[in-house]
Amino acid sequence: MSNWGIEDDTNLGGNNDASGPKALRDAYDALKQQNKELADGLAAVNKQLRDTAVSATLSELGIPAAAAEQYKGEADPTKVREWATSMKSLFGGGQAVTPGSTPTPVDQIQQGLTPDQQAQLQAMNNAGQQGTPLGNAEAAEARVNDANSIKDLVSAWQTLK
Repeated sequence: MSNWGIEDDTNLGGNNDASGPKALRDAYDALKQQNKELADGLAAVNKQLRDTAVSATLSELGIPAAAAEQYKGEADPTKVREWATSMKSLFGGGQAVTPGSTPTPVDQIQQGLTPDQQAQLQAMNNAGQQGTPLGNAEAAEARVNDANSIKDLVSAWQTLK
């Protein structure tokens, strides 16, 4: 019997590489890769936004931005403040700091100093603010830091004579 010549036709419906299952698998793999890249980018943006919000809240409280790495909760400012307050009490930070009442580093240092040391620290701060000239060693050190060549370094150290 005859199948009307269909067995002789080798091109049965155009199942070539451009429209076959391999092309569909390749397109699907490309879409999966693109989806993964987009998801990774979105996760990076979300992490950056969260870190920025947490760092800003901690900065308002006078806490170094590096502490943001230790905070694992939500980026809600209220929750960040609660966490910061609990950490201060845990590590003996003394009174809680409220926004606008950020202690200066000098105030924090002076809390553990004797009255004599506090007076010396105050004198040193006043000298720096009033522009008291540098001593020989400080001037030489500044010149060493600014040196760009061996000749500049030798010249900087010769000022100590």
